[in-house]
Amino acid sequence: MILGYLGLCWLLGMAAAAFTGNPWAIAAAALLAAIVPLVTRRSAVALLWAAMAAAFLVGGAWLYQSSLPSPEPQGIALHNDGPAVRFRAVVSGEPDERGSSLRLRLSAREVLIDGRWQSTSGGILMRSGLFPRYDYGDLLEVNGKLETPPEFEDFDYRDYLARQGIGSIINYPQMSLLATGQGNTIQAWVYDVRGELSSSLEDALPEPEAALAQGILLGRRASLPDDLRQDLNDTNTSHLIAVSGYNVTLVAGLFIGGLAWLIGRRPAAWLALLAIIAYAALVGGQPSVQRAAIMGGMYVVAIALGRQSGALQGLALAGAGMTAFDPLLMKDISFQLSFASTIGLVLFAPALRTRLEAAIARGSSDRELAGPLRGVIELLAVTVAAIAFTLPITAVNFQRISLVAIPANLLTVPAFPLIMIASGLTAVGGMIAAPIGAFLGWITYMPVAYLVHVVRLLADLPFAAASVDGLTTGHALAYYAALASVVWLTARRPGRATSWRASLARAGALPTLGIAIVLALASVLVWLVILGSPGDRLSVTFLDVGQGDAILIRSPAGHNILVDGGPNGEAITAALGRHLAFWDRHLHLVVLTHPDQDHLAGLVTVLERYDVDQVLTPALTDDSPTVRAWQEAIAERDIPQREAFAGQWIDLGGGARLSVVYPPPGFLDAADEDDSSLVLKASLGEAAFLLTGDIGAEEEASLVSNHADLRAPVLKVAHHGSRASTTAAFLAAVAPLTAVISVGEDNSYGLPSPETLARLGARPVFRTDRHGDVEMSTDGERLWVRVGREGE
Repeated sequence: MILGYLGLCWLLGMAAAAFTGNPWAIAAAALLAAIVPLVTRRSAVALLWAAMAAAFLVGGAWLYQSSLPSPEPQGIALHNDGPAVRFRAVVSGEPDERGSSLRLRLSAREVLIDGRWQSTSGGILMRSGLFPRYDYGDLLEVNGKLETPPEFEDFDYRDYLARQGIGSIINYPQMSLLATGQGNTIQAWVYDVRGELSSSLEDALPEPEAALAQGILLGRRASLPDDLRQDLNDTNTSHLIAVSGYNVTLVAGLFIGGLAWLIGRRPAAWLALLAIIAYAALVGGQPSVQRAAIMGGMYVVAIALGRQSGALQGLALAGAGMTAFDPLLMKDISFQLSFASTIGLVLFAPALRTRLEAAIARGSSDRELAGPLRGVIELLAVTVAAIAFTLPITAVNFQRISLVAIPANLLTVPAFPLIMIASGLTAVGGMIAAPIGAFLGWITYMPVAYLVHVVRLLADLPFAAASVDGLTTGHALAYYAALASVVWLTARRPGRATSWRASLARAGALPTLGIAIVLALASVLVWLVILGSPGDRLSVTFLDVGQGDAILIRSPAGHNILVDGGPNGEAITAALGRHLAFWDRHLHLVVLTHPDQDHLAGLVTVLERYDVDQVLTPALTDDSPTVRAWQEAIAERDIPQREAFAGQWIDLGGGARLSVVYPPPGFLDAADEDDSSLVLKASLGEAAFLLTGDIGAEEEASLVSNHADLRAPVLKVAHHGSRASTTAAFLAAVAPLTAVISVGEDNSYGLPSPETLARLGARPVFRTDRHGDVEMSTDGERLWVRVGREGE
């Protein structure tokens, strides 16, 4: 009890320094900490505890303030906001691929000054293109302009990075690889294992299910699509993808429950402790992982020793130990949320559950609650407690709160342990053999798809979330004071006492109620996918991948053809996941129209994650990093590659065919790859789709003058609607009934151009920036159109 109180005093001192920085506030908190032992114990020893309490509080405040980064730049940051500088640095963290860029955390080693390399230090956040890819431990030589991180009006980005040891940022510099394996050997091994587990999930699941499974199992959230990430925030279910005490408790429970009958409860607890350590190392060292591992480890050790201690004391000691090691964690939002939710679980959930059970029992003739009903009550109590204790943190920091948090958690939490267990089996199975991972992926997909569907359904409600501007730390303190009164009144309610350990033990039964619902809804999703197959139609879907091109063709014979892949792997895999059945990882043909980044970059990821039979490309002279990565991916997988030219055609089955209209054999314009862009025509009966890549007016004129077969009811407008394409003469030759423009929302190029839209006239024009995915299907006579969202 005393140790727990001292740990609490330490945390209060840290909080007073972090959120007020006022010496008087720290002194007042120290006085309050000293008074409590004097009032509660009333003995001579109380003076000693009072002095220690005040000392721990002041010590915590002093350590936090002394740990704050210096406002003056140091090390490599001395070169911020000046001319370009050349330095050498090691990749010190796991690469983070976000959209069309790669973010790397670097640790500086040397800087070139006056022609001599001099030792330096400091953290750097670098943003570069997707290719070439770099790994943890790579030593890079970088040349570019270092900048001081900015301070935004609603977010102090500079302070956020400074607490991570980063004082400089650099965007798209020149760089070269000098050496590999310069990092910590154990950390490199952990990253390698995490990478293999992630790859197994990516191979077995489509997007966004693969990204969500990675988040739940490994705590990797970078690959989550932005829309799903926002939906998780709006429904207050983002905690499911943050490794928390629930994850660790589940790991411990599986080990202890599974091995207790074989080797005994205490030996099984020691093995569970090793499992917790291994799991925490595997998912990384984030603050939430540390807290969860420490708390779960303390509980397991208590079981092993037969001396289970109080939860609050353990939590206080865990928090004190973590902040003593890294004082700046006190301002980390994920740490605050983890700590607050755990306090809610410990203090509020058991009493709330008891009240709910008592209320239901009074209104029922059957005083003994059924098992499923107990599970619902337990889930409701845990959900309400966690939301109540974290609400002010999310409101103050994000100025937004979820209004559907309780029903969202009630519907999704039962699927969480199923996803975690199934994802783990799938990931490990895929590492052993790809067919094992693919088979287990069928099981994993169902609960993950259910969770995605529920989150998106609730997030689409008009009242799902609300903005709460102007809230401050003072409002949060007032809220917690009121909440403390509610907790105290709830705890005083007569009823059967229940410990937090009993609550957690009973929480293991929570999935039982949700299994039938999860499987039933997942089955409905599977049948919807099956019924949505093209059947006897030719389907051409213009995928919404941002500022880029990607077109999925599905033939009546069931062949999948992908034309271009958009600007990044995240967008194209998410788009394919929306239209291919979750078990369908097969592309019969991948076509690259030309090697621009917005057409090619995503295809590298496609080759890595899908089974591709063959590749069709124009003649390539570009030697960019993206092209090299593309060619390496083809060579590694031994995929047949053919060069395309006008006159070729491919039988797609069922009467459908894909023809190459341009360029002519032997044509190559090395000066402008757009001029060599493939023009394709997909046709069935009287219907046809003309796919024009990025050709310009000169190439269009060549096609018209050579009397190419251009007539098509559907035209994919060239070059995202650039005014340099889609001439009046070309439109007259094609005579389209409708047109589609693949273009990114609010793109910096101002596309599509007003001139192109004017030339298209009164024809119906579908745009991926407004309509999302545009799916057109035909039986050879009629045309059906379905859009992802209603346009303007």
